[in-house]
Amino acid sequence: MKKLIYIIFAIVFLSCSKSEQETVFYVSPLGNDANIGSQEAPFATIEKAKLAVRKLSSEKREKNITIFLREGTHVVNETIVFGLEDSGFKGTKVSYEAYKDETPIISSGVAVKGWEKLKEYPVSLPNVAKGNIWVADIPEGIDRFYTMFDGKTRIPTTHKEGFTFKDIKYEGAKSMNVLHNKDRYLLRKLEFEGGVLKNWPNLEDIEVGFAPVPWTMNLLELESVDEKNGIAWTVLEANAPPAAKKSHTKPWVENVIDHLDTPGHWVVNTQERKIYYWPKEGEPSANLVVPKLKEYIRVEGLVDYEGATDIPTKNIAFKGITFMHGERDSWWKGHKGWGIQHDWDKFDRGNAMVRFRGAENCEITECRFTNSGGSAIRLDLHAQNITIKNNMIDFVGHMGILLCGYGPGTKDVNKNNTISNNVIHHVGRVMKMGAAVFAWQSGSNTISNNLIHHVPRKAVGICGIRVPILQKRDIDFDEASKTIRWNEIDNAIKDEGTFWQKYTPFLHAKNNIVENNEVYRALEELADGSALNVSGAGEGNIMRNNYAHHITSHASGVMRTDDWQRGTTFENNVIYMSNVAAIVHKGYNNIINNIIVDCSSKESIRFASYPDEVADYGSKIQNNIFYESGNAIKYYNISYRASEGISKPEDCNADYNIFYCAENLAAAKKYVASKRKDGIDKNSLIADPLFENIGDKNFKLKENSPAFKVGFKQIDMSSIGLKENEFPAKFMKYNVQDIDGRRPNFHRNKADQEIYDFW
Repeated sequence: MKKLIYIIFAIVFLSCSKSEQETVFYVSPLGNDANIGSQEAPFATIEKAKLAVRKLSSEKREKNITIFLREGTHVVNETIVFGLEDSGFKGTKVSYEAYKDETPIISSGVAVKGWEKLKEYPVSLPNVAKGNIWVADIPEGIDRFYTMFDGKTRIPTTHKEGFTFKDIKYEGAKSMNVLHNKDRYLLRKLEFEGGVLKNWPNLEDIEVGFAPVPWTMNLLELESVDEKNGIAWTVLEANAPPAAKKSHTKPWVENVIDHLDTPGHWVVNTQERKIYYWPKEGEPSANLVVPKLKEYIRVEGLVDYEGATDIPTKNIAFKGITFMHGERDSWWKGHKGWGIQHDWDKFDRGNAMVRFRGAENCEITECRFTNSGGSAIRLDLHAQNITIKNNMIDFVGHMGILLCGYGPGTKDVNKNNTISNNVIHHVGRVMKMGAAVFAWQSGSNTISNNLIHHVPRKAVGICGIRVPILQKRDIDFDEASKTIRWNEIDNAIKDEGTFWQKYTPFLHAKNNIVENNEVYRALEELADGSALNVSGAGEGNIMRNNYAHHITSHASGVMRTDDWQRGTTFENNVIYMSNVAAIVHKGYNNIINNIIVDCSSKESIRFASYPDEVADYGSKIQNNIFYESGNAIKYYNISYRASEGISKPEDCNADYNIFYCAENLAAAKKYVASKRKDGIDKNSLIADPLFENIGDKNFKLKENSPAFKVGFKQIDMSSIGLKENEFPAKFMKYNVQDIDGRRPNFHRNKADQEIYDFW
């Protein structure tokens, strides 16, 4: 009895202690900012709650503070900025989180109302659309917008292919940008064939989309169209001339009423201030909104961009909140030189729903970012010890998570962040170069146990500024050239050493750990890339214990050390079922203790080079298992040769590997014999590695596996992938496998090959 009384007393005491230690406010869409912020009288806005926290006494600010967001849609009309005065004091936390089992939504969506059936048809409206189109006014306070939503679904604008660009000749940079100022006009000039582009009266509303190179895209407003001569001009410069290196992606035009010929599409005309929409079913729903903001929340300290020291905002957390209805970003005049690698995104840009810029020790946990035209999360400039964990990011228009540090220099303050146990799928739905996780000039981060699938290009990219940009000090219109901190470099650079040795200290995307992630169905749209990629970054990056499978695309590899990359290690990864190269090797980088299964229909390791690559031999290609269940043999393949500095297999320390081809063992033996003549793989084996059950995708080796004889170490796949026991169960229903919810089949690269149903 005494023990029971003691327990009851302890529970009451702890409850009282917690209430005394924490200050709690409530925010509800049904509240009022004149209220006191209690559960019974909640505030109406997050902004008001933020100001209420600022007014607390110093004593209360030194304890944890929780702001509970209640069920419903919290509409934001202006970016909520959390500054230094909003930090948690002395290590305490200020947390904005969902109340109990509720799902608060933060949206910038403005309702589109007053829809009427279109009665007088524009001349160019397709006949099939007549009688089906509805029209409404653009909401007050909204000018040009690029995305529209029906509740939890983004509705695409019109999209029409049917023209091509004529080939041109120009002297290009290695990024495929023009090399000289005199040729910059080529970045706006479109010489086209085909009758799709026209001199529409509202050209300012119409965008042309194209991939001038296979690895990136542009979406630019038209300035003029000369239909007779087949010449159009865009308002802004592209990242490369439109026909720089033709991609499989065909150019297209968007937001043209001429092509409003399919249900479920819309166009906007800002001259008329009208929206035209063909609903999929009957009338427009009551849930149609257009976004007002790209950036909802910014946690921002005192950023001294020119100086050496920033003062970060600290200890702010967001938990259990759903973010949706963000706007897509667009470029601006003068954007050239501010694009991070290949203009996949822009430097220090407010285009994500949640953004940390000058922040430390902050968290985003158990949140969902969905149904948006822009990016989900950014960590810009000074961002350290930010934890992004157990979140769902799906159906966003651009990046999932972007870490974007300062440009090359001595200011290295974007680091030590954790991106862990998130589900990220269907990113890049508008801007196809969008990656699930992309770290640019950001180092010593841990990216682990994420489940990533159905992405248009990269799952994880680690990048910096590549050498040719640093060699052209007089050019400020190539990618990221304006971000370079030349004054810091000039004061710190060493006099001796190779160019790489002298400039490596200024490349901050170094010492990142990418581990235990599961990736599939990456590289689905744009080409010439890889699912897990390191390019132009610093040294010491490690990608280990990842499981990448069922990759089919126009790209070059599942994992790749790309141009101007050195000192990277791919270790303990399992790559299964790919019709692109399993690994692309360039430069001095190590490939150790990986399992590569059923990838030789293309190649297991592709050895390639990049422009001006200097011979840097001795990479370790060791203790790997190359396994083919069919009869294809292409373990090593020398491919793209852009310079004589290519590290061919015989230039590497390739040995102690195990090769096997189930249906053509003789070919495997012949292959290894040829490698031994080249002086490599002298101690490698041709033998069945003895997986426990490869048919069930069990890649654990039996105890008597011959792979152990050549030094292979067992890969523990139980640690790979999402930790489902930690991940919010309520989000798993949103882990759809394809846009329509069906689980797709994986096709090998030849139509007559077996369809692998990997589910």
